[in-house]
Amino acid sequence: MFFSWVYVYFAWVYHRMFKWVVRTLTGRHELQRICAGEGVGHKRTSKIESSLKNSKLGALRRIIEENVKNINDAVEGVIAIKGINILTCPNFAPCLLRCVEQICGYKTLVQDVETLRKNKYQSSKEDHEELLKKLWDLMMPDTPLEKRITKQWGTIGFQGDDPATDFRGMGILGLLNLIYFAETYNKAARHVLSHSHHPKYGYSYAVVGINMTSTAYHLLQDGTLKTHLYNHVERQPTVEDFHQVYCYVLFNFDQFWLAEKPRDIMEFSHVRDKFEEKLRRDLRNPTTILKCDFTLEN
Repeated sequence: MFFSWVYVYFAWVYHRMFKWVVRTLTGRHELQRICAGEGVGHKRTSKIESSLKNSKLGALRRIIEENVKNINDAVEGVIAIKGINILTCPNFAPCLLRCVEQICGYKTLVQDVETLRKNKYQSSKEDHEELLKKLWDLMMPDTPLEKRITKQWGTIGFQGDDPATDFRGMGILGLLNLIYFAETYNKAARHVLSHSHHPKYGYSYAVVGINMTSTAYHLLQDGTLKTHLYNHVERQPTVEDFHQVYCYVLFNFDQFWLAEKPRDIMEFSHVRDKFEEKLRRDLRNPTTILKCDFTLEN
């Protein structure tokens, strides 16, 4: 343990000395060097995030720790603290502003998604019931829903006569994800639904869809989705950007499932874990963007 602490200490000292030497030689602060040396995207934003998080200056660390609301003021504060001349470095402020917007926006998105997940589906709430009926109408436009509690729900992949019980883990977030996919990419959603009725490789569409909400949720929570969102979203990501990720995840899981040719539904957990590991492996590439490409094949 002692030697571990010694290693960490000297690594910290070396890092500080290295930064001082580079700053002395280049005349630029670390944040300036990152903005000048990295292109737009995850690599630049993640380096800015790390620099702010590990700064010896509390005012800079608080930008990350407290998720500041007035980002323009925060950027102006950085410029003032660091003594950066924006006349000689005109691109620095816009670059830093964009990065801080992405960083703070990601933290806000995590909170917003968590709020939706904690909002439990309640049959007593009219707006929740209307959302559920909307999902049915989007997925089964030619088949009227006979009544609220019915075995018809099994057609779109709910486990019982009352879908409300299937949303327990992901709350209203799971339902909103399913609706977004069905509403925004209706042809693709119904195509995936048709795959779920495959005589050999079939699965419960809605239940699997809620599982994919869980997958996307955990990728967001642990920061893995920063790669995609920092590359893809110019400013602050929103819940809609999370919905888009969900569409990518569900559509591609369907293809992955069919390609795996599982013996039966009992292999779901194994296939899901393999799929999630593939997503994580893809997102370790700093240039990855989860682009929705809904090429429909039989």
